[in-house]
Amino acid sequence: MKIEHVLNQAVIGEKEVDFYVPIKVEFKDNDDKDKELFYYRMLNSKSSFVEMSINSVTKKIVNITLVSVNDVKEMMNEVEHLNISKETGNPVIDMECFSAEHIVTDNVNFAIIKDTKKIYVLQDSIEVCRRLIMDSVELLLDSHDNIVGFIFSNFSNEEWQELTESINSSVDIALQEEKIKDENSGSGDKS
Repeated sequence: MKIEHVLNQAVIGEKEVDFYVPIKVEFKDNDDKDKELFYYRMLNSKSSFVEMSINSVTKKIVNITLVSVNDVKEMMNEVEHLNISKETGNPVIDMECFSAEHIVTDNVNFAIIKDTKKIYVLQDSIEVCRRLIMDSVELLLDSHDNIVGFIFSNFSNEEWQELTESINSSVDIALQEEKIKDENSGSGDKS
């Protein structure tokens, strides 16, 4: 999904951390309540899932939700290349990707990386050229202003503890399901 342009205005986000839906940042001022929302979803091979809601008229992001975390890496050297230019603003989305459907799902190779009070969502093999700062989340952009990742931040100690418990539980469940699937597919080969 591509950013059309950035408005030079601060946008206030309301962050919610929950055990079942790890992170949701809502930008209520970007919504026109009477208008339809479009949804852009990023899904990786482990079914980790990020969703953005965009107002069809304002073309602004209404919320960004880290819906499901089924795989996570601890911080290593993956984010060293993010020492790039930053700007603060309110993005207006290029709605071309919604011309056929109001819900767009991209199957994308991305990693979720956990650092001290930060969660990075980074697409594999995509160069991040710019960071657009919104309240509690940064959009990571490539050279064509496509959104290629996110950084969720500004967590209190309590939020971080709940988020860590949520992610650990989700990853454990995903690993158990994968193990059962492997065992079942393996037992079918022996028959």
